[in-house]
Amino acid sequence: MFPVNLFPLRTLPTATVGQYFTLVRSLTGGVSRLGKKAEHAENEELAAQDLPVTFVDDDAESTEEREARIATLRNKSRLLPQHRNMLHGVLPYDQSQSWIHETVKYKRMMLGRYGIDGSRVDPRVCFPTKTEAYEKQEYERVAFPFSLKQMMDANEAERKARKAAIEAREAEVARKLEKLDQWTTDLNARIAKKEAEARAAKERKDRLVEEVRRHFGFKVDPRDERFQEMLALKEREDRKKVKEAKRKEKEEKMMEKLQKKTAQFEVVGDGDVPSEQMK
Repeated sequence: MFPVNLFPLRTLPTATVGQYFTLVRSLTGGVSRLGKKAEHAENEELAAQDLPVTFVDDDAESTEEREARIATLRNKSRLLPQHRNMLHGVLPYDQSQSWIHETVKYKRMMLGRYGIDGSRVDPRVCFPTKTEAYEKQEYERVAFPFSLKQMMDANEAERKARKAAIEAREAEVARKLEKLDQWTTDLNARIAKKEAEARAAKERKDRLVEEVRRHFGFKVDPRDERFQEMLALKEREDRKKVKEAKRKEKEEKMMEKLQKKTAQFEVVGDGDVPSEQMK
């Protein structure tokens, strides 16, 4: 027997075998789909050959129907009919769709927007009725009771009054500005008087405290009860002195005033004394 030389077998990896099988399945599926498509196209061609030849009769369709059909085919906007009519400036509805469409306000609006021919509205609806005219006249009589001439006169009088008030205010401001220097002087005098009184009160208080300390002959705490009692006593005495001084000053002024009146009486003599001098 002769020796048989066998071809060496090569083992393929598992992943490569899977790819081969997937490729084979895809090729088989593609061939089957192509066959089905070819068969379907052949059947359609045979069916078309079996149908009889027909002709479109243009006379069977009227011109209006043809135009309507063409217009329907041309409408690619998918808008509602009323919206498409508004877009093209046409009355939205051919017939009333709501009670609002029967109101006078809606009809007047359609007439103003689309005109007499486009709105198909009677133009007499724009004019008020006798009742409306009477009600409007009554409203104007109550709301505007004055005539145009009366309102113009009242406006003119009000304008003059405002002008007079402004002029009076300006005059008052000018008059007060003239007195501003005097008011400033008086204010400064009052402030200086207050400050002088405050300084005098402080000096008087310091003087009384010093007198109390001299009375005791040694330094005493101002918070001490004896110091407070003596200080209160000194303040009472000081107030009495001030009061007595004011009384004497007042008496001196009265005596001086009486002396002046006596001198006037002596000058006048026995005659009547004028009322102004008596005052």
